[in-house]
Amino acid sequence: MSRELSLQRDLAELEHMVERLADYVLGDRLYLPLAAGYSRRSTAPQLTIGALLLRRRRLLRLRPSLNPKQQGRLDSALARHDAVQSEWTLHYENKLKQEVPARLTQMRGFFRDCQENPTGCAAAYPAEALRRTIAQEILLAMDEFDYDKGELMSGIERTDIALRRLLYADAFLWSVTLKPVYPPSVFWWLYSRPA
Repeated sequence: MSRELSLQRDLAELEHMVERLADYVLGDRLYLPLAAGYSRRSTAPQLTIGALLLRRRRLLRLRPSLNPKQQGRLDSALARHDAVQSEWTLHYENKLKQEVPARLTQMRGFFRDCQENPTGCAAAYPAEALRRTIAQEILLAMDEFDYDKGELMSGIERTDIALRRLLYADAFLWSVTLKPVYPPSVFWWLYSRPA
């Protein structure tokens, strides 16, 4: 992540995402732009459940860094998320099952680009590491909610084989503040870079 970690921004984005979550899981769009409230469209996140789960993990793991008011806001946002997930569980699960293949398909373009232009591979890698991390967040949530991962795992395995061919071990890719959130045993690609 090129920008420094901002838990305040993560919290605001999580709240914004949770506010639209019920409509999102019942809708048919996989990526829902959240431009309202952002000065530039390019800085606005897109709502997907994976993007929400990414922020959820960071905020839960780094909760002691939040002040009491922020912790209350986090608790409220998480309660709203849990209510939507519980009420619309089938829709929620279906969105997760759509998002993983979509993110892995985007990563295939990165693998092709790296073959054609190996020098540009390293510069493009942070976005791909984020895609793979979001896919992992989804897999972890599917375990948490007892959803069937089914055929998603074969796509993950193929992607990881391709990643392992490109990467070598290196320092943690993101802000050191996030290092305890992402153990290398689970999120190994965040401790790697393309050669």
